[in-house]
Amino acid sequence: MTPNIAKVALPVPLDKQFDYLIKTGQSPVIGGRVKVPFGPKQLVGVVISLTDHSDFPMEQLKPITAVLDTAPLWSSPLFSLLTWASSYYQYPLGDTLANAMPTLLRKGREASAASLKMWQLTASGQEQAASTLTRAPRQQQVLQALRRGKVSHEDLLAEDINAAILSTVAKKGWIESVTEQPTLRPWQPDFAVTEEKPRLNEEQAIAIAAVNAQDAFGCYLLEGVTGSGKTEVYLNVLEPILAAGKQALILVPEIGLTPQTINRFRRRFNVPLQTIHSGLNDNERMAAWLAGRDNQAGIIIGTRSALFTPFANLGIIIVDEEHDGSYKQQDTLRYHARDLAVMRASQERIPVVLGSATPALETLHNAKSGKYHHLTLSKRAGQAQAARHGVLDVKGLYLESGLSAP
Repeated sequence: MTPNIAKVALPVPLDKQFDYLIKTGQSPVIGGRVKVPFGPKQLVGVVISLTDHSDFPMEQLKPITAVLDTAPLWSSPLFSLLTWASSYYQYPLGDTLANAMPTLLRKGREASAASLKMWQLTASGQEQAASTLTRAPRQQQVLQALRRGKVSHEDLLAEDINAAILSTVAKKGWIESVTEQPTLRPWQPDFAVTEEKPRLNEEQAIAIAAVNAQDAFGCYLLEGVTGSGKTEVYLNVLEPILAAGKQALILVPEIGLTPQTINRFRRRFNVPLQTIHSGLNDNERMAAWLAGRDNQAGIIIGTRSALFTPFANLGIIIVDEEHDGSYKQQDTLRYHARDLAVMRASQERIPVVLGSATPALETLHNAKSGKYHHLTLSKRAGQAQAARHGVLDVKGLYLESGLSAP
């Protein structure tokens, strides 16, 4: 029998699902969004299951207002992780799922890349000679730019051609705007290592070989002193993953998401890289989310919320500075991103690397008890020397603001 009832999780503080009638012609999917009436409001929720039975009389059920997705927002492993997190952290499933999607999706925005506004010459514009517009250099620039073919609105703005100029030329009938869907282009054929790699020491080589030998789930604690080259290990671990066409998720503390960190990965690999952090606006966060899902990003580097990004073909998760307290969400869904990263890697059947110079006690215990593989980097990489420490007797020395001279 065809299901005619959808159980929907809504972003309300109630740990239950709500039954809604499926109208003729509607085809909701499990894991997809629907818009439904809830009291006097219209809410966006996620379909949890489809059935033909309800505990309430059919005449009391309200119909679904609109089906927003034709495919699930998340893969099956990620959807299972979110369901598990809701139960484990004792937080309503509807709110958990809402926290895992970008703000624009919560508001009902279509889960696809925004259409591009393109400009092109009309037949009249193709006949118009740009040389006749010497007293209108900006209009001349527009016609010259479009001689090569269609150009996006954003690219024209980047060339100092403002919207007013485009409107003026369009009113003359020389150009027209058209809407196109962005073309999805795979990055895998162009993958290459674009930087010379430094020489590895023995401990780094052992750590890299251990992780690269794992083609299923495995959790690795990479414990290395400051300056031991943990980032270089990450880069070497990523190389075969990216070469195989798979994607990588790298979690860093908020304070660690610096341009230097991002540029280190950009210099090594010529793959599209996206960042996800609290400084992004809604459109930027949505673009990064879609880039992961549609395989338009080879690497995503982000803070704890990046963990919920869907990937087309995730190959590894790396959690840098795994001991850092910023991986703990302190409000709404109170989760620990490091622990959920391990659980997600288990669901996805991929390796996960936890890096730290001072591992958390629980992580260290899991490594010592054999749950995690324990890899150590006890030496500084390259020619770096360990900092010297000593006790200085300052009795009788001149102190400035409590500090002695060097």
